[in-house]
Amino acid sequence: MEIGTLTGRRYRVAIDRKQVQRMDLGPGPLGSRVRCMVPLTGSVDELWRACFRAVQVEDTGFFRYRLELTSDVITFTRTVTAGGSEIPSELKTLDFLIEAVNARASNHGRP
Repeated sequence: MEIGTLTGRRYRVAIDRKQVQRMDLGPGPLGSRVRCMVPLTGSVDELWRACFRAVQVEDTGFFRYRLELTSDVITFTRTVTAGGSEIPSELKTLDFLIEAVNARASNHGRP
């Protein structure tokens, strides 16, 4: 979904799924701990970053995602079981967050 702003700016930030990196943090009480680093594509400017923080504040379910200050990468840490199906689920949730941020940034300045 693309929503234009008063200036015509449309944000199309997305996850670069081919470049997602995983770092094993070792065992935890419920399974292995993994840190994922998810690069973003598209224009991640200061407005988009501010909207990212605003959307996080509005929905605490997004607090585990961290937008790196010096790069266009989002990181999160997750406990995974032997099957490892938790990471694709986290990426779907992250897609939803990115969509919400794109919509908010694209609508910035609208009444």
